[in-house]
Amino acid sequence: MLFIKRFTSILFILMLTVPLVTAQDIKVHEMIGKPMNDVFKRFGKPVHQDKSNPAMHCVFYKSSTRQIVFVADKQGVYQAELTEAYGAEQKANDAIKNLLDECINQDCRVDTVNAAEFNLKGHGVKFNISLFQNSYSKKYEIRVKANRSEDK
Repeated sequence: MLFIKRFTSILFILMLTVPLVTAQDIKVHEMIGKPMNDVFKRFGKPVHQDKSNPAMHCVFYKSSTRQIVFVADKQGVYQAELTEAYGAEQKANDAIKNLLDECINQDCRVDTVNAAEFNLKGHGVKFNISLFQNSYSKKYEIRVKANRSEDK
């Protein structure tokens, strides 16, 4: 009986935290202005790095559902792009809603372009969030494109 109660409690806690982890994983805009070491701490070892241009450092991450690119100069990350695939439209919409809610709580300004695209500005960053259905994979994809901005 005690095992069932503990198992149920652990399962309940996991169900509460999984949406938070998913939303946090798509918040690549938070890395704008940060040193590349912070990217490594948060996202781990990249699949590829390009340091061929001494003025910039490009880092690439890829998994079965996600692609992320960060570009940095001496001042830190100035561009970040993410594409995340979801099997269901509702899961993708939930991830966007969670991200938008967090951005609004952090005083970002949101400009809704349409029901599936949002432009945001906040604390030295401009970024775009969009949702579309990939006609080839039949999955719903979220794209986040963020750039450093002089607007504070």
